[in-house]
Amino acid sequence: MGRTAGRGPEDTKRLILDAARSVVVAQGARATMDDVAAAVGLTRGAVIYHYSSKNALWIALVRDMIAQFRQAVQDRLEDGPAPGRLARAYIRASLEGDEIEAVGERLFLLAALGVTPGVPEIAAEDGARWKADMADDGLSLGARTVILNAVDGAGLMTGWGLKPDRAELAALRFELEKLTVTAS
Repeated sequence: MGRTAGRGPEDTKRLILDAARSVVVAQGARATMDDVAAAVGLTRGAVIYHYSSKNALWIALVRDMIAQFRQAVQDRLEDGPAPGRLARAYIRASLEGDEIEAVGERLFLLAALGVTPGVPEIAAEDGARWKADMADDGLSLGARTVILNAVDGAGLMTGWGLKPDRAELAALRFELEKLTVTAS
């Protein structure tokens, strides 16, 4: 497929990343640049033009997933300096509606791509940043540890096909949000 009129390089990169996400969910890290190219409807050369190697593509995918989740949390932040506002936004970005599906997918992709050089460091840096950001949110160490681990646990269950039902997710969200207003 040649260049599509009106589509710029950033649009093409977005299409490639979206296709890469789907391919890795289906095949894991063994997916190839050819698989991604076929999924997006481009040639392998076009994918390589934007991402010089499979490693570069996987790293870009991980960075993109992390950035999308951070943006989802930022979009849910309450106004004002109230303690726990970041934790509440994190909980909402993870447990509202079907957002737990995205958490499960993100954790699955991080695990699948964890064999890629550079990915473990990116994941560790993101985890450390969340811990630091939560530490500045005014909650106790216990409250923020429970929140981060409970969301990851529910996400892992979902990633393995054991998604908690709506009542369980609502109860989890309720209990975690209580920690953001009672713990300090």
